[in-house]
Amino acid sequence: MVRAVSFLSLVVLGASCASMAPTVGGEPTVLWENARPREAESAASLSESEARRIARAHDAAFSCEGTARAMAKRDEERGWQVMRQCIMRSDFTDLELLLEGEWADRVKDSADAHSLLAHVIAVRGGDVESDLRLLRRRKMPLFSLAAALTEPSSYAGRFVLVRGTAKNGRAVDNGRAFDLIETKVMAESEWVTTPGTARQSSKRSGAVVDRPGVDISGRGLVEDSQLDETSKVEVLHNVSVETGRSLMARLQSGEPSLEPAVDYIIVVRFKGLEKGEADLDGEYEETAVGEVVDYYEPETSRFARLGR
Repeated sequence: MVRAVSFLSLVVLGASCASMAPTVGGEPTVLWENARPREAESAASLSESEARRIARAHDAAFSCEGTARAMAKRDEERGWQVMRQCIMRSDFTDLELLLEGEWADRVKDSADAHSLLAHVIAVRGGDVESDLRLLRRRKMPLFSLAAALTEPSSYAGRFVLVRGTAKNGRAVDNGRAFDLIETKVMAESEWVTTPGTARQSSKRSGAVVDRPGVDISGRGLVEDSQLDETSKVEVLHNVSVETGRSLMARLQSGEPSLEPAVDYIIVVRFKGLEKGEADLDGEYEETAVGEVVDYYEPETSRFARLGR
């Protein structure tokens, strides 16, 4: 009887302790004291080098994007890490996909959206004026230099995209400053006269018989020359035209990495207007100023719009 009571008390005590312990597993059959709920396991994020290696393993940008989209269905973050590296490929030109497709929200919310979009625009040929229209439709955080110069106080601190060339570079406070002259690319057509093509052919005037007493004079090779008429063809080539807008740009690096007389696609954080030194009349000249955030050299093998 005493053993039965002791056993019953142990059962009751065990049940009371079990009721305070959390349940682990789908069924309340295994009980552990101080056990924590099991969290869902998630795949580890990719490093930048791993994502870049996946992106570069593809022969074309569209297949790279397909892989990133498939990965995003299983893990959205890992898919986006690969997609960022797809965007930075030298053959990714589908700006419309980034603005209207399923990646649009990720691009817009990305901290380096300005650099991603600027790179794609550079690969497309650097037609900033046309591509900024597409960005404005999706309210992407990149603006034109024309807008910034029109309302300097409104655009101060915002990212401005400029196609331009550096002039008058100089060292300033362990960095560099230069005049950023805005340009735009246009395709010009030119009618070129092609030279006539000379063709020369030869044939035998008759059969040559190597027999004694047979006169073969007048027989043999006959030369025939023809000259095709000349023609005119339209040839297209890109030209860089200054727009008349400019600002003073600053670089944190002291290296002259932006070569003069070369067009670049440059992301600038617009600072607004700064007053220069006063002249003899005590008046100040205001200059638009910006800080270079990123820059890319545009692809030159693609034609821009005809300037007609």
